[in-house]
Amino acid sequence: MMEEEKFELLAMDFLAGTMNEVDAKAFEELLLNNPGYKERFLVLKEGWAMMDAMESPEPSNQMDGAFYEMLNVEMEQQKKKTSNGQLPAWLTDLIKPQWAFGMLLLIVGLTLGYFLAPSVGSRPEPQDMVIAQNETEEVRQKLVLTLLDQPSANQRLQGVSEANKFQSADSIVIKALLQTLNRDADVNVRLAAIESLTNYVDNPMVRQGLVQSIPNQESPLLQITLANLMVALQEKASIAPFKQLLKEKQLDTTVKKRIEKTIESII
Repeated sequence: MMEEEKFELLAMDFLAGTMNEVDAKAFEELLLNNPGYKERFLVLKEGWAMMDAMESPEPSNQMDGAFYEMLNVEMEQQKKKTSNGQLPAWLTDLIKPQWAFGMLLLIVGLTLGYFLAPSVGSRPEPQDMVIAQNETEEVRQKLVLTLLDQPSANQRLQGVSEANKFQSADSIVIKALLQTLNRDADVNVRLAAIESLTNYVDNPMVRQGLVQSIPNQESPLLQITLANLMVALQEKASIAPFKQLLKEKQLDTTVKKRIEKTIESII
């Protein structure tokens, strides 16, 4: 079985048209004879097309819709992998103590929300609303941290999804998301972490964390995703890490060209 990173590189070379005729034919035969690889290739092909659409975004704090769509494609792919006619992974894992604890936190949060909610026709005091909101945010924070620490990639994806519901994530959640971006073993979870962090790009800690994560990424898809994000943000602090990446890692030709173009776009 070919390693995922190696397959990504081959697929990107094929999509970029940098393969010679012999290698391209061999890759086509690989896809023809392996439905799993073909399905993965189609997902990468969609992501590739979306990244092309993001090639020269206007500097803005609002990320291009294509960026989110690309990440959603990867998320959907992860969901397909976890459903092969069996019970969903998250349902199976309900019996695990850590997961049960996370669900308990969520139930507590919903219960608090119910009892703290004002009755029909009454107007809550602003202070009461703030207290209720703070308690809900605290419960959600505990749930996010619990889910991000689970062994199942599907549960960690749910943890990132919960993090998206914060009105304003605090430093604890942001640090957890950055740690996920840097250390999670699953590429889809890392992509989801990037998507979540883009909600808080006005936060200096988030920007700094995204920049610092650049040299830590081995996946070509993650490298290009961060490259496109830095162009969208026009983040000049990312130039040095990208140069470090070019210098220290043996990058695929396509990824190398994309990063070089990113540096030119930001300068």
